[in-house]
Amino acid sequence: MRALCGLIVVIALLVGAGAAQAATVAAVQDDRLPNFSGPGLEQRLDLIATTGADVARVDVLWSQVAPRRPARAADPGDPAYDWSRYDQIVRGLASRGIAPLLDFYDTPRWAARGRGRSAAPRAADAGRFAGALARRYSGTWPDPEGGTLPEVTRIEVWNEPNITRFLAPQCTPRRGGRAPYVAPRLYAAMLSSAYRHMNRANPDVVVVAGVAAPACGTPRFCPERGAATGVLEFVNGLARERPPFDAWSQHLYPIGSPRQAVFLPSWNALARIQRAVDRIRRVPLYVTETGYHTSYNRFHRYFVSEKQQADWVDETFEAADAQPRVELVTWFNMQDNPSWTGGLLRGDGARKPSWDRFTAQAARHPAPQGWLP
Repeated sequence: MRALCGLIVVIALLVGAGAAQAATVAAVQDDRLPNFSGPGLEQRLDLIATTGADVARVDVLWSQVAPRRPARAADPGDPAYDWSRYDQIVRGLASRGIAPLLDFYDTPRWAARGRGRSAAPRAADAGRFAGALARRYSGTWPDPEGGTLPEVTRIEVWNEPNITRFLAPQCTPRRGGRAPYVAPRLYAAMLSSAYRHMNRANPDVVVVAGVAAPACGTPRFCPERGAATGVLEFVNGLARERPPFDAWSQHLYPIGSPRQAVFLPSWNALARIQRAVDRIRRVPLYVTETGYHTSYNRFHRYFVSEKQQADWVDETFEAADAQPRVELVTWFNMQDNPSWTGGLLRGDGARKPSWDRFTAQAARHPAPQGWLP
C-alpha cells in the first residue's frame, strides 16, 4: 500500500531549513493508547508529554465505544456507550497541556451488518456516532469525575478510507471494462452526515476529511484482496459528491528523503493533491501520519537506518514549513511494535536518535493558543 509508485513529473525541490517560518504544528501519535487504561494509560500519557508535542493524534475505536447499538446514538449519554477509556485519554492529555486530535473508525458488528470491522457503515450511523463524539468533547459535557470534559476542537472522519483495510468495499467486480470504485461515494455520504451531526453538537469543531492513505494509483480491475483507490482518484470522486469539511488530512510515507521523493503522494507532489482538494473546498492541509521505518515489517518493506530516520525527521519539518497550507505534521508512531517500526522509540522503550530530533522540532513547532486545551 505504501509501495513505490511510478515517478511523476518532478516538481521543484523544497527549500532548505531556515528559508521558511516554522508555522507548522508538530504532533505525535501513540497507537498503544487505546490498549491501556488506569495507571498504565497515565504512564503512556506522561511519555507523550516528554516528546514536547502540543498535539497528539488518538484513534477512537468505534467498536469499543459502542459494542451494542445505542437507542439514542447521537446522545453520548446513551447507556450503550462506554467512553471511560477515551475520557481518561482526553482528560489526561488536556491536563498535560496537549490538544487531542481524534479520528474514529472500526465499525461495530451491529453497524457492519456481518461484513467485518472495515465495512462501510450506513452514513446515518456513522454521522450519529460522530455527533456523539463531538458533543461529549465539546467542553460542555459533564465529566463523571466532576466538572466538564475538555473540548476537542479537531476530529477526523475515519482513517484511510481509500484502502480496503479500513473501508470496504473500495470497488465492485465487473466483467470487462473498468471496475466501479465506490469508496469515494460511500465516504462522501459518511462525511456529509458526520459534518452535519458534529456541527450541531459543537459549532466550533474542525471537521477533518480525507485522512487518505498514500495510495498512488487505482487498478483498472477490482482485485479480490487489498483494493485501494488512488489519492487523486479518491479526491476527484469526492469532488463529484461535494461533501462539506474544514480541513484535509493526507498520510505520507515517502520512498526516499522528504526533499527528493517525487512520486504521488510525497511532499513534492503534495501541491497536486492540494489543487484537487481545492476544487471541492479551499481548506488547510494536515499531514496526520508520516514517518520512516528502521527495519522490515509487514506493512513496510522500505526502511532506513536509525541515523537516516533521525536526519529525515528534520527534513520532514523543513518540507512542511516550505508549504504554507500545511498546518500540522504528525509523526507515526511513537514506539515500535512488530508490525510497525517507524517509532521514535524502539520496542523495548529505548530512544532512537530520532527521539531527540523530534523533541527539538516539537519545540520549534508549537501549537497556536487557539489549539491548546
